[in-house]
Formats: sequence, C-alpha cells, structure tokens
Amino acid sequence: MGNELKILSRKLRAIFKEVARDLKNKNVTDRNLDELVLDALKNRAVEIENIKINFSEPVDDIYRPEAGRTPYDLLCHGKINNKPFKIFINNKFGSLKRNNKNDVTTYNNLLRLYFGIKSQRLSEKAEINKKLVLKRLRGEEIVSYGLFVLDKDTKDFNFFLLEEIDEPFYVNPRNTMFQVRYTPKIRKEPMSYYEFVRKLVKAIQKSLQKVIEKAVQESERLESLLDELSGVGGDE
Repeated sequence: MGNELKILSRKLRAIFKEVARDLKNKNVTDRNLDELVLDALKNRAVEIENIKINFSEPVDDIYRPEAGRTPYDLLCHGKINNKPFKIFINNKFGSLKRNNKNDVTTYNNLLRLYFGIKSQRLSEKAEINKKLVLKRLRGEEIVSYGLFVLDKDTKDFNFFLLEEIDEPFYVNPRNTMFQVRYTPKIRKEPMSYYEFVRKLVKAIQKSLQKVIEKAVQESERLESLLDELSGVGGDE
C-alpha cells in the first residue's frame, strides 16, 4: 500500500500545483480558499493507467459542509490498481516559511475517519468499523489525510499526506488539535495504515497524559488555596 499511496501523493501534488498556479491571479482569502479549490476540482476526473481520481465536496454523516464544520474540506476518491481509496484533504492558507505547528483537525475527527467510528467523539459507546478497518489493514482499501497549503504571501504551495510526515506527531493538549508544520520533513515511503494509526494513538495518549498531569496540579493548587483561606480566617 505504501507504494500506491506514494503514487497517489505524487499525482495529487501535480494536480495541486496546477490549482496553485490557477489561484495566483485570484483574490484568495481564508474564507474563500475552500470554495475556490472545490470549484477548480469538483468536475475534474483523472484517469491514468490503473488510477482513477475524482474530487467532491466533503461527505459526512455528522457534520454539515454548509456549516463549515466538516473535518476536511475536499474529498478525493477513486481506485488505484482496482483498490478503492479515500483521501480527505484539508486546505490551508498560511505561511510556508514559518516553522510553527499549525492546527489540522481534532484527534477525534482523525480517529473517526481512520477507524470508521460513527460517533462524533471518542467515548465508551464509540465502536470501530471492524470490516472497514480489516480491509485497510490488509491493504484492500486505502485511506489517507492530506494537506494543501497555499502561501498567503507568495502563492507558492505544498501538498503532503499525514502518512508521509517524518517528524514526531503532536496533539495540542489544550484544544485536542492535531498540529503539523506546513513544510514538514517527508519520509521516502508513506507509513502503512497500521503504522500511522499507532503513531497517532500514541501521540493522543501523550497529550492526554499532559492533560491529566495539569489537572492534578491545578486540583492540588486549589486545595492549597482553601488551606490558605482557612489560615487567614476563612473558616470563622
């Protein structure tokens, strides 16, 4: 699957290079980027040898595209070597030169997309789609999440898949957002489905541990504040 995902990434990068070129002479903003990209791609179909690529607006049972709440902005789907694939694409309008980490989407959204979970948030009732996951583990279906980044100053672009990132994953413990640099180091071969979800889960667990530690610290501090309050006559 790694080789097929690498091929798809290369094909998509070429397509988004054309999109970026088309957007150079347009007044692009944070608000209209998604619409402009969708307009450029929604009627476009690519058929090359054993690859068929289509684009559409987000398809989601929970979120409504018109409300701007979908966990991705563009759906790329089709077949490669007769295997179905889905690549969820998030459009970003920012700076390629800055080295800071940027919000992608919440970890709950990524878990739901990769595990086929129907509920919006991870809970005891959340169930993975075992048939879907088994297909992905066997390489019978390909799933990925990509970023198209358009530089707000130069209109240069970058496109990459999360499976291609050769850097530690980071989930912000304050807002549960999965964050990446817009120009991350890229692996020679994309991670497999199992490698990716394992790395993602480990990053989420690390973030949650930080939340737990912070909550314990704050709870202990609150207890000390009560002790201080009593010490200055608060129990009179």
